[in-house]
Amino acid sequence: MPFAAALRESLQERGREIPAEFERGDSLEDVLNRHLRTVEQMGGDDVSTCILLLSPDGKRLSVGAAPTLPASYCRPGDSFEIGLSHGSCAAAAYLGRPVYSVDIETDPIWADFGEVALQHGYRSCWSTPIRNPNGAIVGTFAILHRTVGMPTHEEIEAIEMITGHVAEAIMWSRGSEFIARPDRHQSDAPKLKLVSNNQEACDPATQLVTLVENLHSKAADLDRCANRAESDADAHALKKTAELSRMLIANIMLQIELISSRNSAR
Repeated sequence: MPFAAALRESLQERGREIPAEFERGDSLEDVLNRHLRTVEQMGGDDVSTCILLLSPDGKRLSVGAAPTLPASYCRPGDSFEIGLSHGSCAAAAYLGRPVYSVDIETDPIWADFGEVALQHGYRSCWSTPIRNPNGAIVGTFAILHRTVGMPTHEEIEAIEMITGHVAEAIMWSRGSEFIARPDRHQSDAPKLKLVSNNQEACDPATQLVTLVENLHSKAADLDRCANRAESDADAHALKKTAELSRMLIANIMLQIELISSRNSAR
């Protein structure tokens, strides 16, 4: 997906139109659909996008905009609970962080909705929380692909940029009536404690989290080495290794969180 300077410019142009669009009576769905079509036009036939809005109690997501998703997959107003088995967006809202489902067919967070997604040809889904200026989650933004895969570093940066523009549109629609709420559902989600410098790591899950933190640091080192590589082949190999490392990190952290959630529920 060609997330680049052109996408930034297009979204900035879209952003300048938002006040006038709301003033003339356009709905939030209309405005968000225009944002998403801008993204999809640059992403090609492989890409579909959607925005889900979080309910005031922080427990459910409803479809706010999905210009190219078939009605048999989702319709505006459809809602479902956040959690760790209802798909990438439900997990992103529940955990308060991006969730990149590399393969919907095998990802446990798609246990409840995976069959429907696969029937419509979707194989991977990258979801990230949308936050208001105070950091509270108000929804999620997702990109669905018809191929399996993990976003590149450039794509992750572009997703963050898109999410920021979408957040501004949502805030415009709510105007002065919008009051930032504490991120309630985040406080309910299971937290993983990292080992402090003077604490022995005796819990296997805690040890694993510590190793993941080290791996994350090494992935950043690989990126820096790639930028200094003497040949394109070496740079490509280093970047690919960094991407695979981040994919492994994401999968390990998700499995730990799933286990922690099950243990907390007992």
